[in-house]
Amino acid sequence: MKLSDHDLLQLDEEYLASLGSDALLTVSRKLLSDLKESRERLNQTPDNSSQPPSSRSPYLGVSEVHEEETVEEPGEGEPSEAKKGKPGDGEDSRKDDNDPGEPASGKSQQSKEGKGKRKAGKQAGAPGRGRQQKISVEREEVHKPGRCAACNEELPPESIFTARMGYLVLDLIKGDEEHPGLQLACTKHLFGDVTCRCGHVTRTGPMTGERHVVEGRQEATCLSEWRLVGPMLAAFIVALALRMRLSRRRICEFLNDWFGLELSAGTIDRCIREAGLAADPLHDELISDARQSGLIQVDETPWKEKGVPRWLWVFVTAHTVLFLVGRRTRQVVIDILTEAYSGWLMSDGLMNYRNFPKRLRCLAHLIRKARGLAESLDKETRKFGSRALEVLEFVVEQTRDGPDPATWRPILSDFRQVCEYHRKWAPAEKARSLAVEFLNDWDVIWLALEKPDLPLTNNEAERALRHWVIARRISHGSRTSEGSRVISVLASVIETCRKRNSSPWDYLARVIAERRKGNPAPPLPAPMAA
Repeated sequence: MKLSDHDLLQLDEEYLASLGSDALLTVSRKLLSDLKESRERLNQTPDNSSQPPSSRSPYLGVSEVHEEETVEEPGEGEPSEAKKGKPGDGEDSRKDDNDPGEPASGKSQQSKEGKGKRKAGKQAGAPGRGRQQKISVEREEVHKPGRCAACNEELPPESIFTARMGYLVLDLIKGDEEHPGLQLACTKHLFGDVTCRCGHVTRTGPMTGERHVVEGRQEATCLSEWRLVGPMLAAFIVALALRMRLSRRRICEFLNDWFGLELSAGTIDRCIREAGLAADPLHDELISDARQSGLIQVDETPWKEKGVPRWLWVFVTAHTVLFLVGRRTRQVVIDILTEAYSGWLMSDGLMNYRNFPKRLRCLAHLIRKARGLAESLDKETRKFGSRALEVLEFVVEQTRDGPDPATWRPILSDFRQVCEYHRKWAPAEKARSLAVEFLNDWDVIWLALEKPDLPLTNNEAERALRHWVIARRISHGSRTSEGSRVISVLASVIETCRKRNSSPWDYLARVIAERRKGNPAPPLPAPMAA
């Protein structure tokens, strides 16, 4: 919008009549632009815009996929989503302070059942507490308007400025090569009025970006320059939370101990959610980059969202890492890559990937399974495991030294007969499962012998997940769909910047600063030339 409410309050017939033809045309163009934009917003519906049928932003969480869960091929080793964990696993089992577990005298059973669990955070009716720490201001920044909001005439620098509002911003300043380190600085930002020669009073104010209302939360997640925590300090908090895996309370302790800065756990949490909202548009850019890649390595690991089983997916290319929290279904992979994806897909034995024609199998998974069978106490199973391990190690050596078809084809032909036998007659279930897995993906597993330039393992995707698996063990997942989305977006941006040899924190600070102004997010760092 070109004109704010403060500007429109000053526009009347008398003001318009006092303007010259050029100034009146300028004001009319702004009014026409705002009118068209307002009408388009008013007429937006899920039928004529990108709004989903539920009119909820995709940022609020991954949409549910109503289809039957696909399962992993027997012997792959990951539990299916349908399997439940232990009762209360990952959930808050503490009782409410006012609910001792036994019916109190004078209270009906109905009132007890309607009470429910105590929610996390500040309770309704609890007394609030304002900021107690006094911060010394190091510098002052005055935001004077450059042009009149009505006639668009440039305002001279000597125009009288009347301050109307201001706020403090705490931010980290990074040193240079001569003076490395971090410095915490406090800046006072002032906004106010300047009167134009035409009589219009132009008022400045902090800029704002997107705003998302989350169902069940009293305070919306919004982007605005009116924040105590500056962009670099917000990026630093994200680094402590996601890279160093510190809890909100531990971050408060760290900032107080090392910077003498007192921030509440609620402020820390808002910074992380705001950073996720700021970087959210980058997720679509990363999906587009992944679809254009010639090779993608994909893997998944269990994740809990408020105790509900979910999966953390990762898609790794040469220059991009994409995370997503969702169900363990084939549709999740199709939504990311689409059925038209024509590149190579490296994965484990999950059946969700089988609709992609150019598929690769991770030999490391098969080697581990074969080694497990080779250590079995059953003689027949140990013999089959040793044979499978011998063939797999032979294939790895062939791809490294240069495949010779005259050597490996007879060996694979003989091993196929061994797998056929064990699929029917193996006494142990694990041996039969591995034999079936070899036969179902026979051409895919040995494709490395025909194309030795392709990778043999899915290690890139597994390494990308390792850090977040440790974080999951500490945090037990996320509590809301918004939290899952924030982790997916920020993890994708952080790991992608690392893969492109660029600092994720400098970039994230720029993203937060621009998005607080209502501007688009800066483009992701370009991949480094090989």
